[in-house]
Amino acid sequence: MPEMRQDEGCDVTSTVTTKGSEPAETPAEGGPEDSPGAGSPRWRALAERYGTTRWLARLIELLALVPALALTVEVSRAPELHFVDYWYALVRFVSLDGGLNVGGLFKASNEHLIAVPSLMYYADATLFGGDQRILGYADILIALATVLLIRFAIPKTLPVVVRASIVLASSALIFSLHGLHNFTHAMSGAAWLTANLISVGALLFAVKGKWWPAWGMALLGSITYGTAFAAWPSLALIAIMRKEPMWRRVLPLALGAVIVVGWMSVNHNAAGSGTESDIGTAIYGLLAVLGHIWAAGNTGFAVLAGAVILGGYAAMATVKAARVPELHFWWGLACHGFFGGAMIAISRIDFGLDYSQHSRYTSVSVLVSLPLLVLIGTVVHSFAARHWRKIAVAFAVAGITGFALGVPTADTVRAEDADHEIKSVGLRAGYLNAFGWALPPEGHQLVPRLEALGHYPFNDDFTLGCGGPELGDTIDLTGVKEMVPPAGGRTPASPAGTVDKVEPKPGSQLVWGWATGVKDPVRCTVLVDSAGKVVGGGVSDRVRSDIAQQYLGINADTGFGMVGPDEDDLRVVVILESGAKRWMPATVDDDEDQK
Repeated sequence: MPEMRQDEGCDVTSTVTTKGSEPAETPAEGGPEDSPGAGSPRWRALAERYGTTRWLARLIELLALVPALALTVEVSRAPELHFVDYWYALVRFVSLDGGLNVGGLFKASNEHLIAVPSLMYYADATLFGGDQRILGYADILIALATVLLIRFAIPKTLPVVVRASIVLASSALIFSLHGLHNFTHAMSGAAWLTANLISVGALLFAVKGKWWPAWGMALLGSITYGTAFAAWPSLALIAIMRKEPMWRRVLPLALGAVIVVGWMSVNHNAAGSGTESDIGTAIYGLLAVLGHIWAAGNTGFAVLAGAVILGGYAAMATVKAARVPELHFWWGLACHGFFGGAMIAISRIDFGLDYSQHSRYTSVSVLVSLPLLVLIGTVVHSFAARHWRKIAVAFAVAGITGFALGVPTADTVRAEDADHEIKSVGLRAGYLNAFGWALPPEGHQLVPRLEALGHYPFNDDFTLGCGGPELGDTIDLTGVKEMVPPAGGRTPASPAGTVDKVEPKPGSQLVWGWATGVKDPVRCTVLVDSAGKVVGGGVSDRVRSDIAQQYLGINADTGFGMVGPDEDDLRVVVILESGAKRWMPATVDDDEDQK
């Protein structure tokens, strides 16, 4: 059967086409059934005609930007303050004077060597004041670069629209809401996503037979994040599939083994050793990690999905059309995802049966799921090329489904982050011990490093959100009315609220409650001492659905949470949008239940 040779470039719109696999762009070449007025409705004939044009493929690829834009919006709403693991990493590679401690780059952080991401953290700290959202935008670009590299690996024997649909599916899965943690917790994403990008690059070099760059990138990945260790067996698999000389097959395995053994020698907690460390739990965890993207937080369903994925690979391995050279990359990527999942299952085996469903592990499930979709789609097309439209639709549906299934996980991440900015006040005001392990204790000397760097919250970006006052200012409460709870459980007609929980902490306390100005919205809440000096603050738009349900007409975002000193006679000052103020004691009434 005659063929038209494709352009050898990487343009997604160039492809090898065979008669029957993709209709021509003119009615004369498409045959009678593709011509308007040849027995089929005109709209269908036009759809079939223009459904193969390059502009449609480019439109589909343009839609691939939508998931990235959705995650960009999420990042813009994320807290400015970094999260827990970042602080423990920062004290390793930043000197007390704010300089870079090169030796600290190669010290394990949470069992991982993160030299490359640490340089990104340092750049964010020195250039952008440590705004973690800037790092989140960088994570978006890293993920987009990964999609772009994957685009180059799509089999060019597939029709142009199918290839565009694979790009859409890749973007939807890589930017799935399942993985929100890796974008709004930017420190985590800078490690995970960068390691993925480097590994994908290494595999692309390998399938081209460029082994030295491939090994170099695998080595770079090994000091980026632990999951990149999986690149070594993946490179060995590609060498085997390419029938390379024996030494090229063995060398990646040997190098990988040396790196992993060296890593384990300095990370004695790298594998689980508790009561749950058994083979059954390990298999359960592995399958749950692999199937994570296809389960809406349901671990049992994730295990089933993981088993189906492995079964799918076993079936594909028996099909000759799935082992052609243009699919070597995808087998290598699948191998990478499998070993990445295995490392998580083993190293986190004692963290609980549902730990595999944490948002941070989403990318591993993506790396093992996407190759299977491409393998199946390519094999189906090789046997039934005339159904290429259905194949294109299937890819798009799979990607959109994987994206949407992440909604429950994303809601969990958002809820966990809602009170995070309280820690900004804790850092700035010196209440580090109020948050347990979430902030390093004073012995780590985090604060001097942040001050030397001009790192948030020790720069001008920090604010209590009131437009004034700020920490250290004094509020004159003369003539200011006390805010009281609604009388008789009725919906208040004037500003009302109460403190319903106080948590004593070492040298500090956390104060929780709610307040409403009714028709005059609450701008912010602060804590003042007996002299009216502002000594604490936090967040003032917490969701309190219980209050909205109890008092008809009162919005749910009436909650507040603040941190302040462990002092008597603290007061909560509620500042309304009009500038009016109310105050209430930072104590719980004797008849108020602790909530």
